[in-house]
Amino acid sequence: MVVDAAATVEPVAVDAEVGIEERLRAVCGQLNVLNAQLVELAAEALETEAWAGWGVKSLSHWLTWQAGISSGRAQEVVRLAEARTTHPAVMSTFAAGALSVDQAAIATKAPAYLDEEFAELAVVATVAQLRVLVRAARPAPPTPTPPDDQPAESLCGWFDDDGRYHLSGELDADRGRIVDAALTEARDALFQAGQTGVTWVDALVELAQRSLDGATGERRERFRVNWFIDPTDPIPARWSDGLAVPHWLRDLLTCDGTVSPVYTDNAAPISVGRTQYAVPDRTRRIVLHRDRKCRVPWCTQTRWLQVHHVIHDEHGGPTDTANLIGICPADHRLHHQGLLGITGNADHPDGLTFTDAHGRPIDPAAHPTKPTGPPPAPAQPYQHPLGERMEHWCITFPDQPAA
Repeated sequence: MVVDAAATVEPVAVDAEVGIEERLRAVCGQLNVLNAQLVELAAEALETEAWAGWGVKSLSHWLTWQAGISSGRAQEVVRLAEARTTHPAVMSTFAAGALSVDQAAIATKAPAYLDEEFAELAVVATVAQLRVLVRAARPAPPTPTPPDDQPAESLCGWFDDDGRYHLSGELDADRGRIVDAALTEARDALFQAGQTGVTWVDALVELAQRSLDGATGERRERFRVNWFIDPTDPIPARWSDGLAVPHWLRDLLTCDGTVSPVYTDNAAPISVGRTQYAVPDRTRRIVLHRDRKCRVPWCTQTRWLQVHHVIHDEHGGPTDTANLIGICPADHRLHHQGLLGITGNADHPDGLTFTDAHGRPIDPAAHPTKPTGPPPAPAQPYQHPLGERMEHWCITFPDQPAA
């Protein structure tokens, strides 16, 4: 259904006889106040944890869903909500309508002890000028002093009794920066693909997956993760060290993965099964071409998608397009952990239903309330930045007071 926004939303009341710059100032002031109220609501949700719910990863994720804004803008709103305690003067000026959301976002990156100074500067400075001023106000990081005895490099990984993997290491500065840069690149690539809640663990796994994917076929097979299956064992599958493969993880990997089963008899290997691909390549291409992005409505990820069986094969679900959806790794894992329910016919654009861990349907879209009156008025009309040349030499900041 197509809705004519012009026919349903009342325009801001402005006097056409007033000059366009005055009218623009009035609208900008109202926008600033409304953005400040959005930040206030985000701060309330942050304090009360009203955003928390099954399938919601963070406050910024909740805002992208409820407010219909981008993940980048949502993260900026969350940061401004947190800045209410560190930069009260800037945020008070923002709430009065004297600062745009972009001006407030940059001004709150200044050191907290310069809050009042930046509350005054932000009113007359452009966003570009504020960025320069913030960089100038930040103290230079201290130069680290290398220790006299440089410790040896080390890296250690092990599995505990519950099957969880632990990793600990220490590298020299040059090699550590290479690893850190690679992790940062992998994390950024996942974020740019739409995985807003990406963690450093996700980045490390992404690096490992890239390494295995880049290996030749014969070498990749040597390092493939195998499952050991004994028909007489009450545990359906075990890792090579004998620990059981969790049921939810087994469903996750057989949903869309590459499995190399090793059949055993009384723990002695008797045959190695052929590598099995859960979803044929042709079907996989059709599903990903149909969905183009993670099928979970509030997720924006478009790359590195997996294919999920709506009804798992062990419960009689076919490997047909109606039973397969494209889904990002994070939401796929969430589903198999029992925190996100997915049912319905995937071939229909609105044929899927998403539920929380208690089976309650999750509304996939935001429903903003139609305005019933004019927006709130700012304390005074918005005054745009001067736009004049900024003389850096005449702007100085006091030193940070001693703790």
